[in-house]
Amino acid sequence: MYGEGIEKVILVNNPDIAVCAIYPSDTKEDCKRKNRKQFKTLEDAWLVVILKDSNRIALYAPEFYHYDGATIPFNIGKGNMKFLIPALFHDIMCENKELISYDRKLADTIFLKLLLMNHVNPIIAYIMFYAVEIYQSLCGKWRKK
Repeated sequence: MYGEGIEKVILVNNPDIAVCAIYPSDTKEDCKRKNRKQFKTLEDAWLVVILKDSNRIALYAPEFYHYDGATIPFNIGKGNMKFLIPALFHDIMCENKELISYDRKLADTIFLKLLLMNHVNPIIAYIMFYAVEIYQSLCGKWRKK
């Protein structure tokens, strides 16, 4: 099954996450960015993934990192705050594929592990995992540059 290469996933700190409010003084570009990436971290966050071969992967989310909080094309749990941390680190991996050696399945499996760690209903977690897995296998954006 999935995750056989992962020994443990450790969230080093649980960052505060804020919704990016739109203010009258914001520019059009600010509004577009905030609509596209509605969430931001309010402090640094680290995730350590220990693989069964004893290798470790450290993922870093910097303070004020903006992200969309889980792109969910249908209404399965949309707005559920339990998705914010898994989505944060999945976005980090998608934007920095070299951190996980361009291993799409590893990124998706870490996402699943984080969903389950955050007490997302296992049925919903696996539906989200397979949705991400299928979407990313079809979009083909995981090639080395």
